[in-house]
Amino acid sequence: MFITMDKSLILKKIESHYNFKNSAEFASFLGITPQRLSNWKSRNTYDPELLYTKCLGLNPEWLLTGEGAMFKSESEDLQVNEESPAPYYTTGQMPKVISVSPEGDENIIMVPVPAQAGYLDGFGDPEFLESLPSYRLPTLNNGTFRIFEVKGHSMFPTIHSGALAVGEWCENWQEDIKDNQIYIIVSKEDGIVVKRCLNRIKKYNNLYLKSDNRREYPSYPIKPEDILEVWTLKTAFIYDFQDPADMYDRVNDLEAEMLQIRSQLPKITK
Repeated sequence: MFITMDKSLILKKIESHYNFKNSAEFASFLGITPQRLSNWKSRNTYDPELLYTKCLGLNPEWLLTGEGAMFKSESEDLQVNEESPAPYYTTGQMPKVISVSPEGDENIIMVPVPAQAGYLDGFGDPEFLESLPSYRLPTLNNGTFRIFEVKGHSMFPTIHSGALAVGEWCENWQEDIKDNQIYIIVSKEDGIVVKRCLNRIKKYNNLYLKSDNRREYPSYPIKPEDILEVWTLKTAFIYDFQDPADMYDRVNDLEAEMLQIRSQLPKITK
């Protein structure tokens, strides 16, 4: 007798374990559309390779057969975690170097795209930071801020490539990062990225980075020990203003079609 594995149940268990608010958030984390996730559940199927890649630590046997523990070597992993040393990353500190005007006011250093590779090594080097342009912004006075030029289209249409993202220093980021808010993350592996975040550091020792342009840029996890700095996005200088006319035209066409249908209903019912 053949027994069909309930893959929709496995999807529900993964979604529940990661504490996603809804299926749309789960789909975004996987980098697929909500419709595709819905199709998986209704057709009792999924992409095991994608799930295994995105959901770190899943037991491949459980993923393929539904048997065994959900996570591989759970008891061994627990033992390793208990014996592991304190994490590398530190929080609750101010940036290593800041810029101050002759009047004693803190300047806002700007990190353009050509300087971002050097910033990973030089963010604590006074000589390097002094070589970068710095400014004062009238509405940003109380706090430590930094400007980063955005590279790429991962946050389109919210923030376009070439925009200037202004971030405020986030001290206790492992505690203070709020879900779905936008942050500027400086890390060893990915350099400087602007992303929405899901904070699961306490639960899974992962921070999940999400793009607004999710069709082209799937979400992915990052380990806190890889993070060098976190800046909370406060404002951005946008230079590419999208024309909303196409969207308005679609809405107007839809409204006209609905009115046309309504006008035909009395004739149909007679």
